[in-house]
Amino acid sequence: MKCPHCNHTFALTWKEYFLEILGCHNCVACKRRFKLSFSWSYLAITVLIVLMIGGLATFLAVRFTHSRMIAIGGLVIVLVVLLPLDRWLDDHWRKSAPLEPDKPES
Repeated sequence: MKCPHCNHTFALTWKEYFLEILGCHNCVACKRRFKLSFSWSYLAITVLIVLMIGGLATFLAVRFTHSRMIAIGGLVIVLVVLLPLDRWLDDHWRKSAPLEPDKPES
């Protein structure tokens, strides 16, 4: 990730990924907060991968075992694949933007 305030580049850790689930992060250099911008292409890639991997895993599980409980295992497979992929997309692909400054109350 790259801080929009000081342009410091740093890696997104698993701890930071899980603690900041909404995409607001702290820069390790300047300690200022920023957010990862949302894009429709990011959402489309994520949904496409979920459908492809989840659909394939569920289809294969039901096809060869004829058990709906095994199909739930397909959803677990999706999470195992999607979480590292989403972290990688957050770290390498999503753009960072400064948070809006707090406006003083009048």
